[in-house]
Amino acid sequence: MNDKIALVSCSGLSPLGLIVRAASVDLALENDNIVVACITASSAETDKCMPIIKDCPVVAITGCEDDCVSKILIDKGIKIDKTIAAEKFLDKNEFDSTGIARLDSNGERAVKKLKEYILKELEKL
Repeated sequence: MNDKIALVSCSGLSPLGLIVRAASVDLALENDNIVVACITASSAETDKCMPIIKDCPVVAITGCEDDCVSKILIDKGIKIDKTIAAEKFLDKNEFDSTGIARLDSNGERAVKKLKEYILKELEKL
């Protein structure tokens, strides 16, 4: 892996958005070389997130197939080094959740497995 990697994840108001956001934040808290950038701040071009995503490889963690994360980053002229499709991985492995504000037990299992998958994908950078 590179020295620092910026994860920019879905933060949609759906169970999938919650799972993706939780996995990304957990990974940033658990790994010194991972930072998480807020897609909303990136969209608004705030000074806090822009330096983060311009100084290291950017990994877009998509929620649903609409892929708002990549669309926003591309619109802002930010190079995406890797895209990880969370929905495809979670559907393939039959993980689901119903919470949009709090993770249920299924959501927690999905976060754990998604984190493992993301880490494996980051090794390919």
